[in-house]
Amino acid sequence: DLNTCRGQCKRPSVSLLQKTPSSPVSCHATGFYPDRAMMFWRKDGEELDEDVDRGEILPNHDGTFQMRADLNISSVSPEDWRRYDCVFQLSGVKEDIITKLDKAGIRTNLGKTEIRAHTLTQLSFLHLAAAAVLLLVWIMCLTSLC
Repeated sequence: DLNTCRGQCKRPSVSLLQKTPSSPVSCHATGFYPDRAMMFWRKDGEELDEDVDRGEILPNHDGTFQMRADLNISSVSPEDWRRYDCVFQLSGVKEDIITKLDKAGIRTNLGKTEIRAHTLTQLSFLHLAAAAVLLLVWIMCLTSLC
């Protein structure tokens, strides 16, 4: 069966990231294998298409992969945050990784960087640097500088 891992699957670490309080919240998974994965945001258990920007699956330097899905929270009231979660599904793995949208669990550049959820681990600097370089190249290509 092509959907089973035969011991080769690697589950990712999943983090919620946000640059500023008004920025979208990015659900970021890194360190997974193989590259057959899905990530999406849900509200009240229903998959969201609106206000979600899904990034493509990108390779890491160690042969694993990373991906992200950004949720635009500008129209989400603080009391509604608890209704949202990010879902990561890896082909061949039965259990989804579900991360609740929780202000206390979001990594920002504004000070607090602790992540409370037990399924989350810190992103390595190399993963963030690689993502930044890829984003820069993508932006340059969009503005036809490449």
